[in-house]
Amino acid sequence: MTQRIKVIGITGGIASGKSTIAKMLESLGASVINADKICHQLINTKSVSQKIINRWGDHIQDKYGRINRDKLGKIVFADKKEISALNKMIHPEVIKRIKNRITKLKNQSTTVAVVLDAALLVESNLIDVCDIILFIDTKKNTCKTRVKNSRKWPTGEITKREKFQCSLRKKREIADIVICNNQYQADTLKQVKDFWQQFITKKQFGEKHGYN
Repeated sequence: MTQRIKVIGITGGIASGKSTIAKMLESLGASVINADKICHQLINTKSVSQKIINRWGDHIQDKYGRINRDKLGKIVFADKKEISALNKMIHPEVIKRIKNRITKLKNQSTTVAVVLDAALLVESNLIDVCDIILFIDTKKNTCKTRVKNSRKWPTGEITKREKFQCSLRKKREIADIVICNNQYQADTLKQVKDFWQQFITKKQFGEKHGYN
């Protein structure tokens, strides 16, 4: 019997620890697709960067001619119309690349499971390509502290940006599994390992031996 590769989608609030959970799953054997990295690459392709410059001006570039994401973020997250325009420029190609990558990974004999780390997993309907959805539950104050320290965001920036995303309540309702990321990292890792054991390791053992 052919083993069916599971696609695990990760969702949650801004700075909830989605990428940290993805790395934990990667350490257990999963192949990770990072949508944010794909966006970064795409923004600086000639065709997309020119569209961005045409709409928001060449001051959006840094001294090397690349799109300055901080400047771009300040513009688009201040106006729903602007974030919508940016999404139309990049999302179709990002989704296409993600789906192609999933297909390639599923066709590789070494792939155990695929993890999709995408900030707009729900909003982009990428949940449709996922078999299991994980919601990362993290206290708001913890998220705010993280972005203040790591991204140097001003107070209120998370709240402003999350207005352009689905509510955390909806994301949690859609999820199959909730990972609590409010304690020590070791506690979070234990939850991730338990999930992996139940939904990946045992499931694949059952399929291999014809139990499912």
